[in-house]
Amino acid sequence: MKKILFCAFFLTVVFSCNSNKEERPSTALDTGRSFIRASLDGDFDEASSLLLPDTENMQLFDSYKAFYNKLPKETRQGYKQASYDINKFQEEGDTTFINYSNSYMKQPIDIRVVRKDDLWYVDFKYTYAGNAPVR
Repeated sequence: MKKILFCAFFLTVVFSCNSNKEERPSTALDTGRSFIRASLDGDFDEASSLLLPDTENMQLFDSYKAFYNKLPKETRQGYKQASYDINKFQEEGDTTFINYSNSYMKQPIDIRVVRKDDLWYVDFKYTYAGNAPVR
């Protein structure tokens, strides 16, 4: 009887922990929004989970994290408290371009979100290369 109760308790804990996890965004816009918010908040685990998994993206994002973490506390707090606006949103098949600005920095930034294996990812290297600005 103790084994059955223990198994039932264990399964309850496991399933309740899994149900609290947020689901991965299912659209390009939601992926972009989640990435923007996580980046402003300094939630690098969340932001990294949304990155297109390639070496250049990971290296650039590691550089960004190091830069962010060296910012003065007041600046990081300003980013965390900032709101953001989507200025332009342009879909081109499996690629979406988002231009946004936040209320702290007030400078437009472009990101590209791409679909790979039916999931949307942020192609972070685009932000630095700026190959095709949002029209």
